[in-house]
Amino acid sequence: MVTFASSISVVFGLLALASAAPSLQGRDVSCRDDLGAPDFGHASEAVECINYLAGLGNQACVSSISGVNFCRRGSTQITGLSKTGKNGATSSCANVARAAGAIMDRCTRQAADGVLFVKGSNEAWGNGDLLVDIRKV
Repeated sequence: MVTFASSISVVFGLLALASAAPSLQGRDVSCRDDLGAPDFGHASEAVECINYLAGLGNQACVSSISGVNFCRRGSTQITGLSKTGKNGATSSCANVARAAGAIMDRCTRQAADGVLFVKGSNEAWGNGDLLVDIRKV
């Protein structure tokens, strides 16, 4: 069984790799403050999804106009949406995990009781037309 602490270590490892790798595209992470507090997902559930997506490696994660559920754990979901209004924006699931990791890095908030929450969106590495979104469903 994977513990939360080891899952966080994996995510931070992914973030370190993402930070070290040169990127031709700028990342425009949005913490989606327009959505308000009820839309925060649990960070621990988002970490489980990121680990799952990273484990899929080069498998294609394909979005649609209305959104595709790439992963859901508990009440937290990582969704892929097409920014251009066309179905089929594609990136590797590992690159979707990298984008979700950047959301975790910038948009995780701690509640007064110490619980970590997250929501936000970011373009997938490898395809800026695929918008990766984390939030409560």
